[in-house]
Amino acid sequence: MEPEASAGVPQARVAALVAAARRALPNQPVPCFAHLRVRVRDRERDYLLGPQTALRPEVNVLQWREAPLAAAFFAACEGEPYEIEIGGRVAEGIVLERSLIELDRGELRRLVPVDGAWVPLRTPDQRVRPASPIEVPLDDVQLRAVRAPAGGAQLFLGEAGVGKTTVALHRVAFLAAAAHRGWRALVVVPTEGLKRLSELLLERLGVPVGSITVARYDRWAAALARKSFRGLPRRESEDARAGVLRVKRHRTLASVLDAAARRAPDARADRDDLLHLFGDRIAMERVAAAAGGEVAPRDVRQVLEHTRIQFSETTEQEYAHVIDASRLETLDGRAIDAGTPMGDAATIDVEDYAVLFEIDRLRALTRGKREPALPIRYNAVVLDEAQEFAPLELALIGRAVARNGTLIVAGDAAQQIDPTACFSGWSTAMEDLRAARHVETRLDTSYRCPPEVIALARHVLDPANPFTLEPTARVRALCCANECHLAAWIAEGMRRIDERDPNASVAVIARTPAVAQRWAQVLGRSVSVQLALDGDFRFGRGMHVTCVAEVKGLEFDYVIVPDASPSIYPDEPEARRAMYVALTRAVHAATIGAVGRFSAIFRSWEAPNACARSQSGASIRP
Repeated sequence: MEPEASAGVPQARVAALVAAARRALPNQPVPCFAHLRVRVRDRERDYLLGPQTALRPEVNVLQWREAPLAAAFFAACEGEPYEIEIGGRVAEGIVLERSLIELDRGELRRLVPVDGAWVPLRTPDQRVRPASPIEVPLDDVQLRAVRAPAGGAQLFLGEAGVGKTTVALHRVAFLAAAAHRGWRALVVVPTEGLKRLSELLLERLGVPVGSITVARYDRWAAALARKSFRGLPRRESEDARAGVLRVKRHRTLASVLDAAARRAPDARADRDDLLHLFGDRIAMERVAAAAGGEVAPRDVRQVLEHTRIQFSETTEQEYAHVIDASRLETLDGRAIDAGTPMGDAATIDVEDYAVLFEIDRLRALTRGKREPALPIRYNAVVLDEAQEFAPLELALIGRAVARNGTLIVAGDAAQQIDPTACFSGWSTAMEDLRAARHVETRLDTSYRCPPEVIALARHVLDPANPFTLEPTARVRALCCANECHLAAWIAEGMRRIDERDPNASVAVIARTPAVAQRWAQVLGRSVSVQLALDGDFRFGRGMHVTCVAEVKGLEFDYVIVPDASPSIYPDEPEARRAMYVALTRAVHAATIGAVGRFSAIFRSWEAPNACARSQSGASIRP
């Protein structure tokens, strides 16, 4: 039976509840994080939010993330009603009190009200929707690049927000406007979100639908491979480990492809070539030896085991001849092997497509013939975020450019976040694209980020770049003692944006998909959020929770990074680049959140007046 809330001064009342929580949860160093008092009909009740649920006669502690009733803390402010579905019924009430709990050696130190006043909101003038990224005026440097004669290769470089995608799309649209009948163009991007945005921007440029194909690389390569090679599995792997991708995308894989091509010089490349290549321990060890420590022995073991599984039969195939097919169907409709170590049986990897094309090319040259043409080539090819593509993938994209065609490449080495891409500089990348001779254009005009956000992003990349945060800056930092407190502050900030700036776009950008899913679950209790992990963005207004890999090329009015802790962002170049990408999505303001302490990538950042701390509101320094 739930205890009714007692009357009295909140501080004394909550102190008694905290003491009861310590007795109820003796093994928890911090038994509670927040206090919630509600009225249900004519009764008032107190709850504490803590690390686990403990229901006792003298206190009710609710697991702050999972307990249904704990959602009332995030769903309503003091004086507001709440409705929560619990076990098929709706629990209703009014929130009377809600505050974060600050403890000192297990004793209540104080109650801290939480609100969203820390958010630097846009002014009414700033809320006027600016031109879309494609509709901004181009400067003289950009115009010259856009209007250059057709043919050859162009490389557009520059830091985040300078319009690389904009200029690349203007360039291909300019070529399309002057093109002959039958002219074809391809735009290749790494993510679904950037694909959708590119399609939208080309439409705003007046490019007829269908005249320019915009494709995610993995889908384009898959379609091309299925036109070229017989017998490829329809299903792609879902469980390939990082070591497998590292080997298959590494530059030194090329050192063993000549031998793979000579294995059957008179045959077209097929799936058996993948078995003989990636199932060959000696060949994989040669790749590792040539990689200078970038490919570890465990990566070799992972490739060999993954190949064994891929070339095994699925359970359905193995028993098809002895068991009725209906008995091999699962209740959830998934494959029997799904979620098991054999889940990738009878699959192919996205990385295998470029490998097959290269083996087929080398095999033709071994026979003294010209390299085979791809099933379709284009008069113009645009490659955006080129730093994320592996050498063999770049080679395949380069082969897609027709004779006398135009290659347009855009990228930024500072935004290279995929550790398996094996990016080693722009000269090498352009050689991989068969465009060693090219025109390089550096873009300098920033269209996106406020100066203080750019300054912080540059500081993240290189601490030698100075950065001082002023109290009025559009950068905020939230460092909290626990994730419950951080979630409360972020949720209140997002609620305030929703109420005061409803036409804004907001992105909570986590480092990984798993962390993004966790934050979407928590923040969804307070505001309506969209979990965008496969390009499912609402361009324009709306609140999204996503991860760094999904936001390349995109922008949002408000950006919140909720996981800027040392464990998520260690002081390593890859982590610095990932943080740079996240911060530079911000058009108006960026907020950095952490539990315990900030990542060391902010160690020389002085922010005396602009940081909020969940427990006391005091300023902190990373």
